[in-house]
Amino acid sequence: MSLVHPSPALGERKGALAPSSAATETLVIAIVVAALSMLRTGYIFGIENNLFHLPIVAGLPAEPQYQGDAFMQSLRFFASGIWVLLDNTQRYVGNTDLLFLVLDYLSRLLTFVGFLACASLLGVISRRDKIVFSLIFCSVGFLDGYTHAGTGGLFVNYFTHSEIANGTALFAIYFVARGRFTAAAFTLGVTFFVNAFVAVWIAPLLVVIAISLLLRGETSFAAICSRTLLGLAISAPIVYPALHAILANPEFGKPLAFDYPAYLHEYFAGHSVIDAIALKNIVGALAVAVLGAVAFRGFGADARELRWAYFAALAVYLVGFAAPYLSASPFVLNLQLLRAGTIFYLLAGLAVAALATNWLRDDRAALFLPGAFVVLALGIQGTVLLFAVPIILLLQYRRPAQTAVPDSHRSIGYAALAGSALLLWPLSTWENFRINRLYTEAVAEWTDVGNWARGATPLDATFIVPPKPAEGAAVEPIVIALSRGAVFEFVSHRRVWVDYKRGAAAMWTPSYYPVWHIRMTDLAALDSHAARVAYAARNGIGYIVSLCETLPAQGDVVFRTPHLCVSAVKQQTAAF
Repeated sequence: MSLVHPSPALGERKGALAPSSAATETLVIAIVVAALSMLRTGYIFGIENNLFHLPIVAGLPAEPQYQGDAFMQSLRFFASGIWVLLDNTQRYVGNTDLLFLVLDYLSRLLTFVGFLACASLLGVISRRDKIVFSLIFCSVGFLDGYTHAGTGGLFVNYFTHSEIANGTALFAIYFVARGRFTAAAFTLGVTFFVNAFVAVWIAPLLVVIAISLLLRGETSFAAICSRTLLGLAISAPIVYPALHAILANPEFGKPLAFDYPAYLHEYFAGHSVIDAIALKNIVGALAVAVLGAVAFRGFGADARELRWAYFAALAVYLVGFAAPYLSASPFVLNLQLLRAGTIFYLLAGLAVAALATNWLRDDRAALFLPGAFVVLALGIQGTVLLFAVPIILLLQYRRPAQTAVPDSHRSIGYAALAGSALLLWPLSTWENFRINRLYTEAVAEWTDVGNWARGATPLDATFIVPPKPAEGAAVEPIVIALSRGAVFEFVSHRRVWVDYKRGAAAMWTPSYYPVWHIRMTDLAALDSHAARVAYAARNGIGYIVSLCETLPAQGDVVFRTPHLCVSAVKQQTAAF
């Protein structure tokens, strides 16, 4: 039995696209709610993976001081079409921070339009339903930040290309569920252009949906093949830049000279290896998986295609559990199938938000109160409450629906919705703002250091930067924020000797691994500022950036910010 209120268009899967007025309405709603979502998560320029993006935008790999820098040269093969388009654009655009903000908003907007498209397959058709669905989705706690196990990006607080692919993936799923194989194949190509990994993750989902349609006689094998090939052919010019960046890499497919699984554990195994993930995060992923499965159950046959896509996404994720134990191949492990949990998280959020929207249609029906409780629970961060939501849903599935309920149920339901809108949403927004403010301060300090370095140091100057804090170390939040800043080289155009984040380059340029590994090992063995100065002098490194509080004395400090101190290193001279 389907526990949703029927909608005139609920069972439709084929036919013409929605009228232009409905499309315009959807776009307007998405424009507003994407802005609300951005307000909730906040936005920061120049952190985390921007370490890889900003040098490309600034064209640093082509500058003379970086010709011998293995990390910078590896970025020539950073194979996303987004960065192929944005390569060396700072000289023309200028305000890269504003550009990234606009792109981040457009990425979020694309994702919300994709969600609304998929939600139409679950009965979210009317203007009122679209608004309610979008507002619910905008406040789902488990969609903030990253997936629990695999750290796939969902609604994150800075611009990166991978989250653009969330929106294109949703569109690909929507098109194939509607039997529009040409559009689906074209969108798959666009997804490959944005992030090839995501295209690999969703391809099995599209195949499973097509098989479902084929088995029910809603299409033919010939139609699937011909239309898919047409879509792929149309998308070929879009796919080419990303594919060329992959194939042009001289190290692509070459045998490795090091143990790749060991490297992943050394760098960041969270994308690829399940034994590197804390048990509490695995439990969190399980809670979301259960929630999605239970939510899809409430739609009955009307959600068949999306339900098959959901279970296919779970299957891809489970393959990611087993992959590191079955193969040590970089090709397999670099697919980062644990990170593919992003897809089932998105679909789980889609299902539960659409179900709650359907239950909230009639405030005098029995399902109104549990629908309100679902919305309230979704807004609270925490694994325990994630398990509470499917329990609420299952209890309703076992109880016959009533036509009317006491007024007290309506009052309680509206109180729960008010609590979600007026208490939980502002609290989450404030907490995100508080954290983002630290990152903003950290980026500002690194910008100051970068501006000083560009004006006061030689073009070929090299810097040692503070090490990444140990996992779980008791350090001030600002120290963590400073360790995630990514603007120094972008601002200064001066080389960094090594840092932890750069280790990712070994995934696409394995020859960088020995450089990264040796330098990281050497720096980790230095237990004092004096030892770091001696190491820098031996290696021709002119400057050391330290946390000011860690310096025993500051006689060699030539520039400082509230938390960062730059020490000049006297170079050793050869004896004759």
